[in-house]
Amino acid sequence: MARVRFYVATSLDGFIADSGGSVDWLAPYDARLYGYGSFLDEVGALIMGRRTFELINAVGEWPYRGKPVFVLSSHALGRTPVGVSTATRGLWDGLQQARQITHRDIWIVGGAVTMQSALEEGVVDLMELFLVPVCVGAGVGLLNDLRACQTLVFDGVEAFPDGVVKLRYVVPKHDTPRA
Repeated sequence: MARVRFYVATSLDGFIADSGGSVDWLAPYDARLYGYGSFLDEVGALIMGRRTFELINAVGEWPYRGKPVFVLSSHALGRTPVGVSTATRGLWDGLQQARQITHRDIWIVGGAVTMQSALEEGVVDLMELFLVPVCVGAGVGLLNDLRACQTLVFDGVEAFPDGVVKLRYVVPKHDTPRA
């Protein structure tokens, strides 16, 4: 079965976006240097929260052309790029839809609430965190507000010359997932 993955950059002080929702602080760091292209080749579908979708969709060209994207939202999305669908019944609905169309990995793109829900629901298999040597000061935290301790299994580290560090963790399964 496809793995469900986090692949996310976070500032050293734990933010995935600044207080305005922007990730402009990532601009000096070229994702190609960290294996983003290879990662994206392994992904068959994406799941993201509505706010993340709206932020990404509002700026420039849609970056996930050719990849099915399931946006978690109980409301209509308005104008959507080709390949974007709404998962109206939440995370499990999105996962079920994604698993029906791909046997490749599924990327939980975000935001913090979506990532927290996926982790708490026990659907995440692998976390790849890129610590970027920037302190944002305030903004959107990596995970919204976890309700329980999550123990992860260390699976590797990679340091890059520009100071970015990739941490990789396997998320152990404790219960049988619902989906």
